[in-house]
Amino acid sequence: MSIDVQNRWAERPPGMRDVYPQQAGLRRRLESRLLNFFEQQGFELVSCGLLEYVETLMRGRSVAEADQWLRLFDATGRTVALRPEMTPSIARMAVPLLAAGTREIRWCYAERVYRRTVDPATLSWASGKAAESTQVGIEWIGRTGRDADADAIALCQSAVARLELEGWQLVVSHALFAPAFLRACGVPEESVAGLTQCLARGDYVGFREQLAPFNLEWDVLDLLSRLDPLAERGLPAAVHERFAGRPDGATALAVWEELVGLAAVLRERGLADRLSFDLTMVRDLSYYTGVVFEVFAPGVGAPVALGGRYDDLLSQFGASAPAIGFAVEVERMLTALTDGAWLVHGGPDDCREEGTGC
Repeated sequence: MSIDVQNRWAERPPGMRDVYPQQAGLRRRLESRLLNFFEQQGFELVSCGLLEYVETLMRGRSVAEADQWLRLFDATGRTVALRPEMTPSIARMAVPLLAAGTREIRWCYAERVYRRTVDPATLSWASGKAAESTQVGIEWIGRTGRDADADAIALCQSAVARLELEGWQLVVSHALFAPAFLRACGVPEESVAGLTQCLARGDYVGFREQLAPFNLEWDVLDLLSRLDPLAERGLPAAVHERFAGRPDGATALAVWEELVGLAAVLRERGLADRLSFDLTMVRDLSYYTGVVFEVFAPGVGAPVALGGRYDDLLSQFGASAPAIGFAVEVERMLTALTDGAWLVHGGPDDCREEGTGC
């Protein structure tokens, strides 16, 4: 067989990865350590199919989010997609139990997810642009309030600490704050989505360019970046005065007070040492309704773990319930854990069942 023929048969679709024994073993050990920890905390392992109907994934989401999905048709002609993340699938699975009277669901998972990319040259696990990746995470359905949010953040911090990751930082924001803040500052409704998309991409130059025509009295990006619910100071008096009596201003003020209350709980529970607030942080999933958070680590250009509250999503499937969850992006975490002795050598703690190999 010629080299040209060999090379042709060795080709892979853009974004797909071959994982050879050493790397596959590392990934398996990381998954096992996380799943062991989540199960010890009372979360039950679940799994689901790789494909979801597009209408399932679209519930609670904007049309633009579907641009990154890998879609095809099933045997009946309905459009399906390779799941881009796990939360909608978990919501679909949970609804029959909630409808039957289950009040609280605590599930964990370890699954592959897929996203389309228009530029295969930029694909990289470390950059966060991989088309195929692994998520290990939890979904906690049925609890709400600041204590529930603090519990989820504490669980995420403990999971990261269990991986012995160095130099990590957890960043907290709120899905509703920046949009309400922009509206209360006088930004027209039709421009808010584009501005929040800039924030979600980290495109601060584009954000300032889109905001410039409105001639606002404040540097909104600077003001948002300086607001800190953990600090003793509150919102500037000028902000209170401007927002008073405005519906979106009232929303922004209410969310601010919610974050201040959460910050107090986090401080009281000793969870604020490796935690900061950044109210310019906006997630790129529209179903989030409350606190959102991401974990960053040195040497990785995207969050190694991320999650948030999505209290309205389950109602889209027919059973209303509050919910919060997060996922560890396994390949990004592996990039950050290059010196993890436990990861290289393994051990009993990294196996699903005592006495089994990894």
